[in-house]
Amino acid sequence: MINKNFYVKVLCFKEIFMLEIKHDINTIFVMLGQQCNLNCKYCMQHDLIIDVLPKRFIHHDVINFIKYHANKQERPIDIRFYGGEPLIYFNDIKQIVNLLKKDNVSFSIISNGKLINENIVKFFNDNNFSSVAISWDGIDSIKTRLYDVFKEKQNLLLNINNLCISGVISSFNYPNSFINSIKPFIEEYYRIHNYMINFSKDEIMDMNACHSDLRTFDYNEINKQMNILVNNIKKSFVNMETSNISLNDYLYISLFTMYCNSIQSGLNNYTQSFCSNGIKVINLDLEGNLYQCHNNWIKIGDINSDYNTYILKAKELDTITLNNFNSTCKNCSILSLCKCGCPLIKQDIREKTEFCKLRKAIYKPIINLVNEAIANNGSFY
Repeated sequence: MINKNFYVKVLCFKEIFMLEIKHDINTIFVMLGQQCNLNCKYCMQHDLIIDVLPKRFIHHDVINFIKYHANKQERPIDIRFYGGEPLIYFNDIKQIVNLLKKDNVSFSIISNGKLINENIVKFFNDNNFSSVAISWDGIDSIKTRLYDVFKEKQNLLLNINNLCISGVISSFNYPNSFINSIKPFIEEYYRIHNYMINFSKDEIMDMNACHSDLRTFDYNEINKQMNILVNNIKKSFVNMETSNISLNDYLYISLFTMYCNSIQSGLNNYTQSFCSNGIKVINLDLEGNLYQCHNNWIKIGDINSDYNTYILKAKELDTITLNNFNSTCKNCSILSLCKCGCPLIKQDIREKTEFCKLRKAIYKPIINLVNEAIANNGSFY
C-alpha cells in the first residue's frame, strides 16, 4: 500500500519538472473549450479561432500546477472560467471548484448567461464567486448579441452575488446610453443585496469579423454623451463633499474610479507588457497547454515547459511592447488610458479602421477631467 508520505514525496518530485513561474500571478484563465451557444456579431474569436477543438478532459497535473502556484504566493489567484461559453462546460467547472476551493484561489467567470438557471446561481453563491460577469450591451443587445439575457433571465441574474455587467461599446451601445440602461438593474440589485452591481465596458475591437453596422459611429453623439458622463461625475463628487450622495452618484464615482485605476495601472512600465497575458495572466487549458491569450489559442508552452523559454515566447508575441510604442502612440494624449490597445489588434487593422479615433473620442474627456482635477487639487481623487 502507498502511504500518504510517499504520495507527498512523489508530488514534490513531480513539481521539479513542472513549469516554475518566477513571479506572482494575478489570474489563471481556465480555457474550458471553444464551443458557444450564441453568435455575437462582434466576437473576436470568430476571426481568431479557425477550427473548434474537441472536448477536453481535466488532466490531474493541471490541478497540481494551479495548487502549487496558488499556495506559494501571498495573494489569491483569480481562477477565471472562460470559453467559448463556459457554462457549456459546467460539469468541469464544478469539478475544478471542488478540487481547488480549499487553496489560495478565488473563482470568477465570464458568461453570456443563456444557460443560467437556479442551480447554477446557487452554485456561484455557495462557492463565493468573486465575480460573475454577464455580457450585456444595453437595451439594444438583441442587435449586437442576437439575444437579450436580461430580458430572458433578469430575476435569476439579480440573485447572483457579486454580479458584474460587461458591455461592449458599439454603434448600438454608446457610453452614456449603456450607463443609463444598467441604472434600473443597479437600483433593484441594491435593494436585494445592499451593494451595487459591478460593471465594465470595452470598446468594440474590429478583428475583420466585426459587422460594419456595429462600427458606424456618430462621433458628435459620442462627444455629447461623454460630456454628459463627465458632468455627472463632477456633480457626484460635489454631492459627496456635501454628504448628499445618492446611489446614482455612487455609480458615477465608481465609473470614474474605474478609469483612474486604469490610468494608474502600469504608468511606470511603458517598456513592459500592459496586457500581461502569458505573464501575470496565465491562459491554461484542461490538458495543461498554455496560450498567448484566452481569445486566440496560440500555444506558447505547457505546464512542463522551461520557464525562460516560455516567458521569452510570451514577450515575443506581445506586440504592444515590440511594435506599438511608435511615435504616434508614445506622444498620444490618451496613452495612460488606452495603453496602445489590445495586442491582438494588428497594425493593419488599426490603419484601416477607426480603432484609434473611437478610443480618443471616449477617453479624451476623461483625461481632461483628470487633468482638471490635478490642476485644481493636486490629485485626481
